[in-house]
Amino acid sequence: MARTTPPRWRDVAEDLLRRIERGDLAPGDGSAARRRLPPEKDLELHYGVSRNTVREALSWLQNQGAVTSEQGKGTFVVHRPQADHVTLSAAALGLAPGGGDGEWYNRDAFIPAGRTVTVSPVKVEVQEGSQLISWYLQTDEETEFISRHQLLHLDGRPWAMQTSYYPLDFATAGASRLLKPRNIPEGAVAYLKETLGYTEVGFHDEIRARVPNESEKHFFSLGDSAADVVFETVRTAYSESGRAFRLTITIWPADRTRLHYNAGDVPDDVLTRPGQGGARDISPSGDDA
Repeated sequence: MARTTPPRWRDVAEDLLRRIERGDLAPGDGSAARRRLPPEKDLELHYGVSRNTVREALSWLQNQGAVTSEQGKGTFVVHRPQADHVTLSAAALGLAPGGGDGEWYNRDAFIPAGRTVTVSPVKVEVQEGSQLISWYLQTDEETEFISRHQLLHLDGRPWAMQTSYYPLDFATAGASRLLKPRNIPEGAVAYLKETLGYTEVGFHDEIRARVPNESEKHFFSLGDSAADVVFETVRTAYSESGRAFRLTITIWPADRTRLHYNAGDVPDDVLTRPGQGGARDISPSGDDA
């Protein structure tokens, strides 16, 4: 039987795949930065093959999910970062980190022990609210809002972008610290309870997946492929009277984030180790064991 010689493009593709798997063509610093493959003409010279051979190899790698091509930008290694598990219902269960002694209270999210979160300085703006913000906060469309924006990193990697909105008249009514670009150590919710008498008795979450805008692409190092989407969680907090008094919008990169909710009687190891399945060794997604 005659021996079949693999096509040349397959040799090129398999060599590139080996280099990607070794980390030669992926971020080596553990960051989410994207790595672009050398231009096609450089690959032609490196492997001594034709342009068509290079393109066949890149097409095969793209079908394997190892690279993605973007019109006018080039071909990029698809980075598969370890997933971060976030429990969005943690505050309701009394597990929110910090327990109300800092900005953690605002995030209402529980991160397993041993992870380090760093937060950028607060950026404060006064702005006219969009129709959507006015709708969530049950105000007139002419209402002005205070926005408090921060960038969050988890273990040094870009993790989330978060903006909270409050009606501007909260500041004139006594909650003036909302206008200052500094953290509120006791948490904004506790501060609003102290100054304005608002007690958070519940919240409503809305979650959607969407294409990132340019600033989100830059922060999370996302591209233009179908896999480069973000989760947007919209949390509205309600007082005892039913008034919506805080709106928090958080952006998470979908390729490295798993969002969890708990309800009812859930084992402690599941509560404290989201995504680890308690005593199970392999996560359901199989991407972060």
